[in-house]
Amino acid sequence: MSNFLKKKSWVIKFEVTFYGNDPERGSFREIKEDSVIISEDIDIKNKLSFDTKENVEINFLLWVDNLPIEKLTKVPHDYNSLNVKYDEESIEVLSVKSF
Repeated sequence: MSNFLKKKSWVIKFEVTFYGNDPERGSFREIKEDSVIISEDIDIKNKLSFDTKENVEINFLLWVDNLPIEKLTKVPHDYNSLNVKYDEESIEVLSVKSF
């Protein structure tokens, strides 16, 4: 019975696309793939119940919306360069698995 009440954790595999502009190579994008484990214990404003993969994906996107990108994944080597301008990032969830 205690196994039934055990909270699930979820592995979220995602990719972050960095969009930038370099004076030498022009506009570009760089994609980083990463994963993170989340559970119901994570502090998310307006979160949904963690009962479906779709809800977990929404909760993940709500959570990362308030995170600096450096806390989520490794940024490109020139991310803080004065010569290269990064405009935005987009995050796409690739898979959601419970364990």
